[in-house]
Amino acid sequence: MQIRKAALSDAAAIAKVHIDSWKTTYRGIVPDAYLDTLSYEDRKKRWEANLKADQHVFVAENEEGAIVGFASGGKERSGHPLYSGELYALYILQAYQRQGIGKKLVREIMNAVSQRGFQSMLIWVLEDNPAKYFYESMGGKEIMKQTLEIGGARLTEIAYGWEHLAIGTKPQE
Repeated sequence: MQIRKAALSDAAAIAKVHIDSWKTTYRGIVPDAYLDTLSYEDRKKRWEANLKADQHVFVAENEEGAIVGFASGGKERSGHPLYSGELYALYILQAYQRQGIGKKLVREIMNAVSQRGFQSMLIWVLEDNPAKYFYESMGGKEIMKQTLEIGGARLTEIAYGWEHLAIGTKPQE
């Protein structure tokens, strides 16, 4: 498994991992009708824009060179007074989960935002997403909740935060 910085040419593969992960992770949480309307082409365009923007994106490739996961992060977007960095997204294809890829990707984002001078980081996770336990196992502490709407459903998100990042940081195993 190789972790590397994403390139603009990775946008289509990242979009595929993003949508396929949404469909396996959020089925039964997010309305099926919404999940069924997700478009690879639309998501590819969004990832092309993200890859050109001021954020960090790393991908995980399997032995054949196919992208099987990704993480993105950068400056915290809501203006939270205590958290300066944010893990925007972490998605790994279901067949590659529970192999340590997520930890490696999160470490890359932590290192990247730390090197930009951000000393803390948070991530928003749907409350019903079992992946929330992954963030807890990596030392993320629940700091707040908010409600959002996806596909007509009102869902709760939890923010998990890490108060102190440092270059070379290694979250709790």
